[in-house]
Amino acid sequence: MLTGTVNDLQPWLAVELLAIGGQYLSVEAVLDTGFNGGLAMPAWVIRQLDLISTSNRYTHLATGEEVELPAWRGTIFWNGRPRFVEIVETDSEPLLGMELLLGNRIAIEVREWGAVVVDPLP
Repeated sequence: MLTGTVNDLQPWLAVELLAIGGQYLSVEAVLDTGFNGGLAMPAWVIRQLDLISTSNRYTHLATGEEVELPAWRGTIFWNGRPRFVEIVETDSEPLLGMELLLGNRIAIEVREWGAVVVDPLP
């Protein structure tokens, strides 16, 4: 189970990402159901994790514009175990998308400082 809070009407979760060298980096990410990828992270997080580049990924922004973004292979600590994930580099805040949420139940108390809970489905 992952838990977080609503802040400024956005559901935030702390995620643990594995850096080269074995250290974990905790990053607060917005749970974004409009993003069908796994993770989107700003360049400073990518640099700090020292990730391996895979290829670029085309994605549609909320504006409808299609853009090509650098993609990286990373590891997230998810539901109690490490999991490989594609991380796209953006200039926005960190985002956690639907690819990671697949197979989970989401509960959000939509109020300031409300609880955010992500539970694996049985």
